[in-house]
Amino acid sequence: MQYLRITACFFSFLSLFLLITALASDYWIAAIDSSNSGLWKDCDFSMCIEYGMNVKAFIHATRAFLLMGMVAGAVSFFALCASFSHAHIGSISIKHLAVSASFVAGVCSMIAMSTFTGKYRVKPSLAWIGWSFGIGWASFPLFLITGVLACMTPSSPTETRTSGWSLFLNCLGRFQLHSGRKKKGSTPTV
Repeated sequence: MQYLRITACFFSFLSLFLLITALASDYWIAAIDSSNSGLWKDCDFSMCIEYGMNVKAFIHATRAFLLMGMVAGAVSFFALCASFSHAHIGSISIKHLAVSASFVAGVCSMIAMSTFTGKYRVKPSLAWIGWSFGIGWASFPLFLITGVLACMTPSSPTETRTSGWSLFLNCLGRFQLHSGRKKKGSTPTV
């Protein structure tokens, strides 16, 4: 089952790399006159003007959620790398940390990209969406794929008896919310 762990690490690295590239690059919007703009600055030919903090609220929200997604993605990547040698750090399962961080990174990147998409209006005759915007959106499903792959990996680096599909179903069962029904013989919690 090491192939699942290796594949999860690869997807985690790829999604984190795409998210960082989208966050740092300035080709979110490309204009016909060869100018481009991103989350941090606007460039016209060879001259760039940095935005700083004087931007609209949706740009701040996009930046914030992409940064949170980047941190969660980094946690997921390093947890998956650590899962090759350890199953737990103290009482924390590395596998569950990686799965949770991957899904959080995916949700944060989806919120950021949706915010930018919903608020930014591009006039097709003057500008179009740039490649930075595209790879930002690409990171969202890749983080979700990473979470599924991480969920399917065995908890222990030496565990190999269970199939990937049963591990995935077992993982989903652990993350399900309790239905709220009182079990027979259980005491109510306060």
